[in-house]
Amino acid sequence: MARHTHLLGALALLGATLTGLGTASPAAADYAERWCSTAAAPCIQSLSINGVAQSDASPVELVLNGPTDLGGYREVNLELSAAGAAPSPGDVLSVVINTGNAFVPDRMFGRLGLHDVDTWREGDGTHRIRITGTPVTWASGCDPEAAWPWPCPSTSTGDEIVFGADIAMLEDRDDSSIGMHAGTNAAFNGIFFDEQPDGSHALTTELVAPHYYADGTTPIAGAVRYRLSYRQMRSDMGTPNPETLTPGSLSGTINGGTGGGAFSTWHDPDGGGFFIQATGFTFSVKRIKVRPSRITPSRPVITRTQRTTSRKAVLTHTLATPRGAKVTGYQARCTPRRGAIVRSTGSAATKRVVVRGLRPGVSYTCRVAARSKAGTSAWSAKAKVRARVQAR
Repeated sequence: MARHTHLLGALALLGATLTGLGTASPAAADYAERWCSTAAAPCIQSLSINGVAQSDASPVELVLNGPTDLGGYREVNLELSAAGAAPSPGDVLSVVINTGNAFVPDRMFGRLGLHDVDTWREGDGTHRIRITGTPVTWASGCDPEAAWPWPCPSTSTGDEIVFGADIAMLEDRDDSSIGMHAGTNAAFNGIFFDEQPDGSHALTTELVAPHYYADGTTPIAGAVRYRLSYRQMRSDMGTPNPETLTPGSLSGTINGGTGGGAFSTWHDPDGGGFFIQATGFTFSVKRIKVRPSRITPSRPVITRTQRTTSRKAVLTHTLATPRGAKVTGYQARCTPRRGAIVRSTGSAATKRVVVRGLRPGVSYTCRVAARSKAGTSAWSAKAKVRARVQAR
């Protein structure tokens, strides 16, 4: 079984991208409170809490992580801490960051609690990104220095309140990424594409985190989001036309179906990729597997049959829905009570298949299926074509 390994894109889940409100700040060399009033881009243009504007004199301190001169660096990370009363889960924060000209934010993958992310370009060519969300509780305790799977205590070593995320730049729409989207410090063991019996490749990864928060009784619920580019879905998942995927086109399991959780999928609204999100599972070690479940088109339905002559019939059908492979045409199969089966084909753009070569005076039972590069859809339900005697 072929296995391709990919570490997808912009960030690792245990990247310590954010530290807690009220916790000790990292070394000054790594973090700096970069308000645009005192520093050049990338810098903090504005911050509001529950609609109330803050400033660089606010007791709430918002800082950026990364070299002073990013110059094309792929990430900008936020840290939020508090010298006074800290925002808490339920508060709504909105921060606007000026990333300047060198760093063009294309996509932001972050933590649970994010409400909205907007990016735009000003008239002077500088770029902005606005992140709005609610702080979440973050658990810590895993040992990333150990061998995989990294050991995690059943109870986390501490809880923190965090807000923010990695602001990641995709070099182009063909990039793929994995982004943390949960109130945990889950770590992941790469991304693998394992060949399946049907020739497609399932995406698999492993996540680890403590099982309980520091109180020892509240389970840590996990979530993770992938962005797979269409190019990678074609090359590594065996999906010929990923732009035709529908929400039911992929299925996922956690720990082989025993780990709970739910999956949701959608196309990247900015184009070029597909999002896969798993939510609602608990830790400590979870193996996630996502694979194409119904890659062929949906089953068409015959809505009308018409015997136009003794040797010809027209089958009218619904158009099949592509689910990973575009429809290239239709095929019909008409079976008499006795005798040879008659077959015919139709165009992908029409809802009709003309069947020729029927025998006069013989009735047929017909079915229609959609064809694609990935294979043929399920056959439609049977539909009767009445007998017609040849005119003399």
